[in-house]
Amino acid sequence: MRKLNPKEKILVISIGVLLLLLVLKIFVLGPVYDKTSIYSQEIDQAKATIRKYMALEHNRTEILKAQKQIEGYSSLKGSDEDKSAMVMSKIEAEARKSKLQILDMNSAGVTKVKGGVTLYRINLSSEGQLKNFLDFISGIEGANILLQIEKITLAVKDEATGLLKIDLVIIGVAFA
Repeated sequence: MRKLNPKEKILVISIGVLLLLLVLKIFVLGPVYDKTSIYSQEIDQAKATIRKYMALEHNRTEILKAQKQIEGYSSLKGSDEDKSAMVMSKIEAEARKSKLQILDMNSAGVTKVKGGVTLYRINLSSEGQLKNFLDFISGIEGANILLQIEKITLAVKDEATGLLKIDLVIIGVAFA
């Protein structure tokens, strides 16, 4: 082998150092960087999760209060006939409380909706004063069973006394 002059030695040493740095980067620093970036992402995800749970903990009383209110809406249990009867009895109780006279009340059928939700339609025909009717609507809206008034028809039965004939379609909602 021939002896290298000083410039060639510098060139060989430079190439050797560059190769050594390249090997070091590929086999040592690259995997370390990849692992640290993965750990950094996991830490960021954990921080986001902790922030979310801290927000939930901060709002715990409101969440528990809302959960207690919603639990009442899932109180319809039993067969479809039982649930329909419960909806009708709740409507009757609200009508009695608001002094609304029920002329006729019957079931208009059951509809199953996507997601385990069942709708119970009730036709109600009644008479009463406007104040009684407004009290009835307020009672329906605040009931512990999820009820919704789908359709209202008002007609004056007696103008002298202010008696109204009221026909309603009320939907009771049950969750499976």
